[in-house]
Amino acid sequence: MEEKETIHVNLLTELTGNLISEESEWEEDWSESDEYGMPLDGTELADYEDAIREELERYGEDDLMQYFSGSASIQEKVKSAVVTIENQEGTLYGCTKLELNEFLNPEELKELGDYITGQYSDGWGEGFEQQDIQVEEGILNVHFWHPGMERAKMQEETKTQNETQTEKSHLNKPRPKLRLLGHDGNIFSIMSDASILLKNNDQTAEAKEMCKRVLESGDYYKALLIISEYVETELSLPPKENKRTKKKHQPER
Repeated sequence: MEEKETIHVNLLTELTGNLISEESEWEEDWSESDEYGMPLDGTELADYEDAIREELERYGEDDLMQYFSGSASIQEKVKSAVVTIENQEGTLYGCTKLELNEFLNPEELKELGDYITGQYSDGWGEGFEQQDIQVEEGILNVHFWHPGMERAKMQEETKTQNETQTEKSHLNKPRPKLRLLGHDGNIFSIMSDASILLKNNDQTAEAKEMCKRVLESGDYYKALLIISEYVETELSLPPKENKRTKKKHQPER
């Protein structure tokens, strides 16, 4: 019996902080009316990554699903939602690591995102931002939520625990066919069927790569075009002729 896939997805959100210092040179950098200290963004917080991780370990990287009481379908699909931080190219983000049994549909993803945002603002995050983190320059408080915070950015990490490490280019293999006309228009359903076709075609690495790109696309039509690069659909471009191997016919002499 084939082992069921485990899907790992990161939900990244903007991280901010405030640094309180008694040194006069720091006090000049923020408004006198700001009682919380010097504001820091994710790039500046990256300098304090180790200290923030240590505080997270002390405070507890909680599984937010233990407090979730929403849709039963989400509870069945989401195994865990653990809060941590993630450094992406020198910028520190708040990160909820989701472990899923299967993909969430758009409505479920919105409900879960709203729930996590609520935990960041009034639940788990409200408690964590009150923790004073001692750093060399003073006291640091870190906020997983702030007014005007952008929507979480979804990023797939891995799909299966036993997935092959062999990387193959999807462009060098014939593409299986997937008919979009008459198909369920849900992008997760289309992506899932395309992934199954690729895996049945011995293209597991390509299936993972496709899903990662689709999840990061943030646009329905762009996602369809990405899928159409890996499987042949009505939107797929015709294959390009290999000009390097094609030889011009020479007349006989």
